[in-house]
Amino acid sequence: MAIYEQVIADYLHEDDWDDAPIPVRTNAEQFERGVTLDGLRICVDSQAFRRGRVTAMLSGLTIDLRSAKLAPEGAVIDVQSAASGVDILVPAGWQVDCELETLLGAVHAPAPPVGSEQPSPRLRVTGTIVAGGLSVQYGGEQWT
Repeated sequence: MAIYEQVIADYLHEDDWDDAPIPVRTNAEQFERGVTLDGLRICVDSQAFRRGRVTAMLSGLTIDLRSAKLAPEGAVIDVQSAASGVDILVPAGWQVDCELETLLGAVHAPAPPVGSEQPSPRLRVTGTIVAGGLSVQYGGEQWT
């Protein structure tokens, strides 16, 4: 096997989490982060989360909100993404409204799981996705 084939095979090996980015933790009501040519995991622990703003260029970005609570009026995350993948992880009972513009991109935001409560606060996801994707995922194990 040529050396470049081995490099590509190593790069595509998805089960190797040793090189995964260390989560950036915040318990603030709002945050703003950006990432370029790298990976970023943001774990939000706020008990009154209001606002987030992220920018991703040629990157992978995960926002983990599973241990956060929304402010009573809800919260907004603004996403500006180009050639990147963005995952937003939320607790099973949250309502998420995606108001995104896409160009050569896709948004996957399923309805909350059946039987989940319908709280009045909502998470709104706004912004623009260019040549990439955004996915909302409910529940699951939290990172340590």
